[in-house]
Amino acid sequence: MVYHQKKYQQHEADKLSLCLHGCIARKVLAEPALLDQATTTLQQRYEQKLLSYGAYLNWQAILAQVNMPENFIKAMTATDKTTTALRRKTIFTGVLNEKERSDCLAALL
Repeated sequence: MVYHQKKYQQHEADKLSLCLHGCIARKVLAEPALLDQATTTLQQRYEQKLLSYGAYLNWQAILAQVNMPENFIKAMTATDKTTTALRRKTIFTGVLNEKERSDCLAALL
């Protein structure tokens, strides 16, 4: 019973994260300077060994799509296991303010 509850909670958290990352992708495309912040976070986390090399490369591949807006949004909102796991440890912390987060999540409901 507890296992199923935790799995459901993780599924719900992943759904919210997916929605937020769609909003983050659109904001980054509108404000390209935000990409620098994400790139810095990625580099710091990798240097501090908080990210595996594989996760580092996956984030790099996503960031490389930014010049192709549709591809970037697709990469940020992919539903495969790898991308879902990446979003759990996002490098885009602080991109959305509280109002943007709540507006984004309100669109889910």
